[in-house]
Amino acid sequence: MRSVKTISLLALATLLAFPTLAAAGDFSPEFSFALSDTRIKANPQMTLKLAQEDGEEELSHVTLKIPAGFKLPPDAAVPNNDQIGSGSITIAAGPGCRPGAPVGSAKAPFTAPATLREQDRTDEQADSGVYAVWVLDISGVTRVPLEIRGSKAAGFTVDGDIAPNDNTCPPFSFELKVNSQTTSGVPVLKNPRFTGRYKFISTFTSADSPTVVTIPQKIKITR
Repeated sequence: MRSVKTISLLALATLLAFPTLAAAGDFSPEFSFALSDTRIKANPQMTLKLAQEDGEEELSHVTLKIPAGFKLPPDAAVPNNDQIGSGSITIAAGPGCRPGAPVGSAKAPFTAPATLREQDRTDEQADSGVYAVWVLDISGVTRVPLEIRGSKAAGFTVDGDIAPNDNTCPPFSFELKVNSQTTSGVPVLKNPRFTGRYKFISTFTSADSPTVVTIPQKIKITR
């Protein structure tokens, strides 16, 4: 019993001496993906929602895997800078978000618009197999170039690095609506020809630790 008590006291002393070890940064983003029309061959609007709570580690990278059967327009089909979608974010902003800021430093909710636009591929991107490039611009918060790779037969992967901003931090709530067509009338997403349950997979990487969160979501395509 005496050895157990000794170990317990040592553990308590360690936690008191190094409180950051007891309260490791949390990273648990919440994400949902929805289609306005789930019938076969439909051309739906997509709604993406992403949120984090106060005190969570920030995002550094995001990946969305779209299953085989769905179709996205290639780079050549969409004019450069054509708008694909829009949305908004409400996020904490202020000196309290800066690294090393004293506890209690000021921060307050800030709401900003977001736009999603097509960007022509560079020759290097085309040579490396990039199918298309979309750019998510969240005004005053960050700009995320999204590289799309894949095909209708194999499925698509949408990948983007999130540029850091020392003046913003969780909590935040973000919603993006990807239109059924671009501003020039090009269809964006087309549903598969066959009914069934299709699994979308979103992956989020922390900027502050090796933590990666993967969120699968199945969508039923009907007749």
